[in-house]
Amino acid sequence: MYELDYVKRRKKKRRTAIIGGICSVGVVTFCIVAFLGRYVGTFTVSLEAKNVDLTLSEKSSFEEHSSFLRVNSVPSFQEFTYQNFEKFGGGEKLDSEETDAFYGANPENETLNFFKYTFFIKNVGITPAKYNLSLLIKENVAASDGRTLEDTLRVSVYDNGKETVYAKGNLNSPVPISVSEGEATDEYSFQGYAMNFVSSKEIMRQDGVSLNIGEVRRYTFVTWLEGFRSSNTQTAPKGATIKLGVEINAYENE
Repeated sequence: MYELDYVKRRKKKRRTAIIGGICSVGVVTFCIVAFLGRYVGTFTVSLEAKNVDLTLSEKSSFEEHSSFLRVNSVPSFQEFTYQNFEKFGGGEKLDSEETDAFYGANPENETLNFFKYTFFIKNVGITPAKYNLSLLIKENVAASDGRTLEDTLRVSVYDNGKETVYAKGNLNSPVPISVSEGEATDEYSFQGYAMNFVSSKEIMRQDGVSLNIGEVRRYTFVTWLEGFRSSNTQTAPKGATIKLGVEINAYENE
């Protein structure tokens, strides 16, 4: 079980679950609900194309493909830190179709450190396509003390192997991915700053991504609550909920 010392010292482990649902907007959509507490849910990706013909698959071979993908019974989460992804094989393992969504499981207590989902988009039509992709905050419910989860939320997006980590911040105050420069040690090194959320409602966005006839693009989304905190940062608010949705809107590449 991969845990940091600060996690072991906590009197209570704070956990979160990731739950997916179907959203009605966009060509490809999945929703994530993360909350500290209990407990299981589903993760879905749905596809609906107009004027272009795209398909989804969890495997690059596309031997099995569909307009709808689902992961059932997602376990509860406990807080994690970016520092420990290397213990799970780093990006090579995370951004791989060979590792499933529950790769970050803790077999001792049946929880997840993180949730990862890899899927492929393929243009199986007869015309080139383009699409816009957004990761949105669809719903953000505060805990009883008024605090929300987006301050501790981290999302690592792998787009054809290139990783970008996103966190809530602003131009004047970028957020460290985990450990700040001033708190870095030999054991926990500074990992750089995350890209800021686009807005209070949008985490990241890609516009005009081209997908030629027969072309395949791979995406991996890794979501966790960053557990490494400075002395000035509070723990994640128990009972808060946040719902994330990826919307991909495809159109003809004229």
